[in-house]
This record gives sequence, C-alpha cells and structure tokens, in this order.
Amino acid sequence: MNVLTTAVDSVSIYRRGAEVVRRGTVELSEGTQKLYVLGLTGSSRTDTVRLFSSEGIKCSNQRFETYGEHLEEKESDIIQKQIDEIERQIGIREMQIEMWQSNGDFTNRSAQTASEIQEYIDKLPERIEKLYGQILEGRKKTEQLAKEKEKAIKKEQLPAVVADITAEKAGTYPFELRYFDNSAEWRPVYELYTDGEGPMEVRMRAKITEHTGEDWNGVSISLYTGNPAAGSTLPELTPVYLDFRTANVMRSSMRMAAKAASMDMMVDRAYEAMEDAAPMAMGAAMAAAAPVRITMEEAEVSDDDTMTEYVIPGKRDVLDNYDGTVADLQSSQVPAEYVVSAAPSADPRAFLTAKVKTEDIPFSTSVAAGVFLRGKYLGTVTVDPDLTKEEIVITLGEEERIKVTRKEVSRKASNAFLKGLRTVDHVFETKVTNVSAAEMSVEIKDQIPVSREKDITVEVKELSGMEKDDKTGIVTGTVTVPAGETITRELSYKVSWPKDKSISETKSPGSGRICPNCGAVVHGTFCPECGSAVN
Repeated sequence: MNVLTTAVDSVSIYRRGAEVVRRGTVELSEGTQKLYVLGLTGSSRTDTVRLFSSEGIKCSNQRFETYGEHLEEKESDIIQKQIDEIERQIGIREMQIEMWQSNGDFTNRSAQTASEIQEYIDKLPERIEKLYGQILEGRKKTEQLAKEKEKAIKKEQLPAVVADITAEKAGTYPFELRYFDNSAEWRPVYELYTDGEGPMEVRMRAKITEHTGEDWNGVSISLYTGNPAAGSTLPELTPVYLDFRTANVMRSSMRMAAKAASMDMMVDRAYEAMEDAAPMAMGAAMAAAAPVRITMEEAEVSDDDTMTEYVIPGKRDVLDNYDGTVADLQSSQVPAEYVVSAAPSADPRAFLTAKVKTEDIPFSTSVAAGVFLRGKYLGTVTVDPDLTKEEIVITLGEEERIKVTRKEVSRKASNAFLKGLRTVDHVFETKVTNVSAAEMSVEIKDQIPVSREKDITVEVKELSGMEKDDKTGIVTGTVTVPAGETITRELSYKVSWPKDKSISETKSPGSGRICPNCGAVVHGTFCPECGSAVN
C-alpha cells in the first residue's frame, strides 16, 4: 500500500478558519496504484480538499476513508505489544524482589556459613534497589507509550484521502494537499506607544490560535482580514409603503415587529453559518489577489478587492490548544497633542490624554488597545474613531503629578418676593496642585446646569477665564501651574425659578455627585472619603 505522509507547509488564516497547505513526497511505481494521503485532521473540511502533484501524474476515483481500517498492523497495536512486554518484565522484577526478600530469612538454615550469610545481607539492598529502579523505569516507559498509543489511535481514526494514481514512470513524486480547517483563527491586537511627546506609535499585532489537534511547526503564515464569503447573496430591496395608521394597522405592526425580531435572529444565525463555511473556490479567490505588495517592517501587506493580506516573514510555530502566538503586522506614526486633563466634577483624578485627528487613526472601528507610556504598560483603553468628529481624545493613563480638588464653598438661597422668584447662588472652588519638579499645564473641565424650561434661568457670575458651551453647559479652560504650587479657580452661578415650583437636577446614569467637603465622587448618600452627607 502506498502511503503519503504530509506535513503542514503554509497556512492562510482568516478571522475564522484557515486554508492549510501540506506537502510530501512518495515513491510510486509505473502504472495505476492506490495512494493513501495522510494529514487531514478531525476539523478538516473534506468538501474543500484538493490534491496536486507534478506532470506525469493522473488522479481518479478520489474518496475518503478511515486510514486505520486498512492497515495490516496498526501502530496502536504495535505500541500495545511494547507495553505488554514491559509490563511482563515488571512482573518478573517484582517476583525477583519477593524471592530475594524471602531468601534473606536464614532462621531455619544451617548450610550457609556466617560469611556467606553476611555477604548475602550486604548485597541484598543493592540488588533490590536495582530491581526497583528497573521497575520504575519500566512504568515511566509504559506511561509514555500509553500517550503515544492514544495519539496513534486518534491518527488511525482520522480521514485519509484515497485516490487511484497513475504514474507514467516509476519515481519519487511531490504532492500537495489543500483544505479548509475551521479550527484556526486570528484577531488583531492594538498597542499605543508614546513618551508623552511627539507622534504616537500605533502598532497592530495579530494573535493566532489553532485547535486542529496537531502543532504547526515551522510554517509560512498569511493572515486575511475577512472571512470567505463566496456563498453570500447580495440583498434585494423591497418597496416601503406609507399609510395612515389605524388601530388595526397598529396591532398588525406590533405583530410584524415581533416577527421581524424573530427573523433577525434567524438571519444572524444564517450569517454566522455562512461565515463558518469555506468555499470550494478558495484557491481562485487567493489567486486573484493584487500582485503589487507594499513592503512593511513587520509584514508584507497587499489589498485585493475584498480583504487585506498580511504575509508574516519567516517561519512560525503555532501550537495546538495553546494561548497562541503573536506576530507584528504593521505600525504607523500618528501626530498627537498631549494634554493633562481633569474633570473634577466627575472624577478628582487628572489624566494624560492624546488628541489625534480621526483621519490619522489606522482603523475605523472601536478597538481595545494596550497603552505603553515611556516603555511602561499602563493598561487597556478603548479607542473609538468617531468619523463624525474631526479629532478624538485617547486617555493614556492617570497623571499622578497633578492633584485636583473641587468643592462647593458657598450655597446661598433667597426669595425675591416682588418678582415671585426663588434664587440660589452656587460657588465652586477648584484647586490644582502640581507636585512635580517642572511647570505643567492642565486642562480643566467643569459644568454649569442648563435650563430646559423658560421659567428657570441660569446666570453665570464667575468663570475665572474659562469658556462655556451654551448648549451643554460644559466649561473648559487651561491653567499653568508652577512646580510645587497650587492654582485656584472659582466657578459661580445663580439659578432662579418661580417660588411655587420645585426644580431637580438630571444627570447621566452613573455620573455620580461631588462631595462639597472633600471633592470626592459620591454615588450614594454619604461620601466614602470623609463621611459627609451628600444630597
């Protein structure tokens, strides 16, 4: 029986699934013969399997069979014979130990001399220790063979490509086996590197994992940004009609909405199934890739009509069922403006931020990115390039050299009887302390409530040089704080409304309140820092 054993040579990995290319050589005789091609895994898509060879080779009657069923002697059976022999030897050693121990009792014997008895006793521990060592070594060997047997059984249960091969003449022929495997994937990993000055480096890396049941050692890897979708169907639009709504129509609309929700779930599942599918036309799609590639430092990148390809340089190892391997894909320098910013009405901490233009971000969807400031890992932030905004602000980490406190230092209520109004004057004080050895500029954001009722008026009295957005009430300003000093800014305003009515403040969920005594963020009734009651 002609058996061709193949090894993984290269893989093209999509976001879900991979096309695997295996290669091997086999000796063939002249004429037609049956060839067993090994290498398929339990997760291989047999409907995508293709077999290639050189000139002078013809293939017919290709099918799939379980390889182990046609072996005259299975590898697992050979290993089991080795285990049986070792266990037999272990049994013999155990019998020898028992005999040496029983023969060491000279109580009722008189034929041996005292010197012979002493010699036997002296050598007995060494002999028994040697036998125990042989038993221990044998048991270790049987454990190793048991693992090899388990692997052999799995291998024998895997499908094999069986084909009738006709060779024009005898010789050694190369073969290539290609198939799609669902048990591999990669995902992008983003990292931001900065020293707080100059451009920020945005690095894109790839985390590659596979669970095919075998290790990929020394293989060439290409990564594709999409999933095979040759089976997708272009959606067709149907007319949308407008009618006057009646009670019956409303009930019908509710039923249609419920049905649509059910259909949406079915469509989502269908798309997931389509994404998991690997088309037979995979090779043709790959061949249509753009021939021109831009050489990058980390990887070669090329774009075709549907997705981007990253060719990882060199050979890589990707181990089965491990946490994966990481490869650098590309990096870009993004111009950035670094600002220390604080919004003490929401959080008393100051943060180092980077302002970048949205068009400079090398990705268009929200991603999680690791932040490295001056070589130190600070954590993970979410970068969301909102295409409706000219720039985005990326929080790099807490700036511990700046301390910010904000508290309400005055709240004075009064009644204007002639006007029938009630007024409250609020005065807030924000202190910015620089504990570093150098002067630092800090962007301060605060807020003044915005009235949504014409009878409620908000009068700004003091902004300390900051600017206010009339629509949102957000107040922004920059203070320059000398080393080791504290700068104080005051914010005050007056709220007036009819005295026979009550007003309330509405904030975004989870925004919390600020303790008027110590400036800490409070989400309950009492301040967790100083214990003061907060209304």
